[in-house]
Amino acid sequence: MSSDTRVGGPAAADSTVFAQNGQVDWVAFGQSIWSTSSVALQRFASAGVQPITFGAGLAIASSFTLDRVGKERMHDAIENLQGFWSFERFLYFGFGARSFVHVIADAQSGVNCIALCSALSEVHNEHTAAWILDDLWKLYGYPAQFLPSHSQWTALVKACSGVLSRTEFSHISGTMLGHTLDIVPADVSNIEDIAKALRGLFRVSQGELARITVMGGMNCAFIAGFAHWILNLKVYVEDETGRLIYRGSDREEAQLVVTYCQQASLSLIHISSTTYILRKDDEMFVRNKSLHEANLTFRTPWDGCLTRVFGAEFTALTESPINLGGFLGSVARVYQALALGESDVGQFSRATFINFVEPSYGIGFVNSVISIFPELNRLSGLLDYMQLALNVPLSEAVGTIERTVLNLKQLCQCDICTRGSTLRTCRVALAFSIREMVSTLSCVTRDDKILPAVRGLNFVHVRQYGNWELQSKDGGRPLLATALDLGMQGVYGNDADRIRKFDRLSHPMELFSGYSDHERYLAVNQLDGGPHYCTAAVNHGICYYLDCLRSISSDAETTRMVHIVPGHIQMDDKQFNHVYDSGGSGPGLEAAPVQADVLEAFQPSSIGRQARRIDLKIEMRGTQTATDQELIVYYQATMPGGPVIRLQPGRISKAVLQGTGMLMCKHMHCTERLLLPCALVRQGWLVSDECDVRTWASASAGPKCLIWPQMDDFARCVAIQLHMPEQIVIRTNDSRDAQAAPPGALPPDVNVVALLIRGGQTIGERLTAFEISASLSTAPKMTLRAERQQV
Repeated sequence: MSSDTRVGGPAAADSTVFAQNGQVDWVAFGQSIWSTSSVALQRFASAGVQPITFGAGLAIASSFTLDRVGKERMHDAIENLQGFWSFERFLYFGFGARSFVHVIADAQSGVNCIALCSALSEVHNEHTAAWILDDLWKLYGYPAQFLPSHSQWTALVKACSGVLSRTEFSHISGTMLGHTLDIVPADVSNIEDIAKALRGLFRVSQGELARITVMGGMNCAFIAGFAHWILNLKVYVEDETGRLIYRGSDREEAQLVVTYCQQASLSLIHISSTTYILRKDDEMFVRNKSLHEANLTFRTPWDGCLTRVFGAEFTALTESPINLGGFLGSVARVYQALALGESDVGQFSRATFINFVEPSYGIGFVNSVISIFPELNRLSGLLDYMQLALNVPLSEAVGTIERTVLNLKQLCQCDICTRGSTLRTCRVALAFSIREMVSTLSCVTRDDKILPAVRGLNFVHVRQYGNWELQSKDGGRPLLATALDLGMQGVYGNDADRIRKFDRLSHPMELFSGYSDHERYLAVNQLDGGPHYCTAAVNHGICYYLDCLRSISSDAETTRMVHIVPGHIQMDDKQFNHVYDSGGSGPGLEAAPVQADVLEAFQPSSIGRQARRIDLKIEMRGTQTATDQELIVYYQATMPGGPVIRLQPGRISKAVLQGTGMLMCKHMHCTERLLLPCALVRQGWLVSDECDVRTWASASAGPKCLIWPQMDDFARCVAIQLHMPEQIVIRTNDSRDAQAAPPGALPPDVNVVALLIRGGQTIGERLTAFEISASLSTAPKMTLRAERQQV
């Protein structure tokens, strides 16, 4: 940390304003908040936190003391924060060395502030955490003229959120809950009562009180977790009957005793000066926008999470490993057929399949099941059943899915599977939930220490339960479409279902943050590109971003990846909540002319003739939106005195996923005449000395094929951008055999990738390269070489 960050900054404020006993010199406080260094002020501004808000956070944080263990835990949490750059270091995801957190961590009161705010945001939503800070300020009787607004408290919480995401804090708090209460909004405690209980804990940490007792509902778990993990106090937790839930010490020696009580019992309890009652929050629905936002979020380790979260429902499912294994293995087989572009994929829609990452299909999917959920790996026979189901023809795998789902339905006693039942624990829905979570997580890179939210696991199950319920009704979606979450040919569902297939952020966000943001993405991601396409988002202190922000590519496996890291989105030291593409010709994406001599320079190859060396610059650009918390990001290629090419990473990645797997080349007819116009791109963007790709592609209607050397990937991405919203097809299983190309067309050992642009004519989905040729009998017969000569 540079010295100018310290001078007049957090360290100075800590020593001159806040005494060890938590008393505040308000005259010095009013002076010090304006004497903070320019470097620190810049970090505050980037996080949207005003200096007076930072000072207010320090004032509250000075009211409690961390012992050696608490300091070590916070030190480790802050020191292990990390982040990653986007393309050309334009965006930063995570916590950078110059982040707000690292600046205020220079003083102990700053570390205390981080501990309080990040702990509150780990379990509560950010607005609830801000209300708790607001009530703490008022309880301490601090001057009203220094009281931050609710939006400022929220900004402070957001700036610190995510610091504890890799720690055990949230999980430990969840274990304090035990199984005494269901996690339902009706049990959320009164905000002022939570603040009073926290103030009691603060007094214990400073030795003013020997012990306190907290009684009430589910928020007692947060109080207990904060006392144990942050303050390192001795904690004892019991239910209303005295049954032990957690014991950090004997009850008589505990510094905090937590007793869970039903609301009806709280009015009968004798209240003393060291007893704090957490009553039901009658203003919950006023403070929060939705029912889900009012809920608390706890994390749980992956190993054993299915047993802990779903209990008897999961136990019942594991009683039939032959059906569960057969179902999951057959799912892997169907996904493999679609990912590898096999000629026969039954009635499944290739266009709506997007999971081209190796761990998400075939044997990779099977391995993902047992690595993500170790408890399934310990289930006797499951792996063998999955592998048996995988190694069969596609038609047999489809039949196994239908049979195993029917078997699970017959064994299930829920109100969907059994007429007249009132149970809502469904084996079929849980099997579908496991399939969804494996599909989601196999396409994600993350730190293994980031645990799933209990509410996130429940979100998945509730969604799959609803899907199964809809499928079971007359006129519902086909069984296979529901079981595998795939589109069927001619059966795409509504637009919302189609959009969700290409919204790669919402499901990981639900799973790890415990909050659903589907409504937001459905509002901005309209089917044909929409006004925006979200490529990165921050939710609950965790950042989610698509791989297309790290590099732009037409490779579906790379494009499909989602990266997860605790922290924020930053550009030029300013924090943002979302990153979007622009829609149409929106900000910074006005139409730009395309000239062959410019596009020819994209990664010039040695095909045909030596490319001219052109000073080409490819960079990432961004434009802030009117909300000031959202950013529009795109790629831009420029050259001195030449035109500009702008690419939208999100929409291109969507087109790549939609176009991959539609065409499988088995190299059986590569040297034969093709019955559709094809052009070999000589280098970058040139078909010939006189003709660029855009001119060639628009010369006639109907499908046509462009073939690039694989090294020219940026040029292919330009083609995708220019031809949206036309549907494109990207060939899979690229040929590396020099003999597969027409004589003289390609030098030896060049890997080619074809891009088929659809236009004016509909092509069926189940077609190989040769079948597409045969279906277009009206197209001129010509080889790649002949077509190139004609142009």
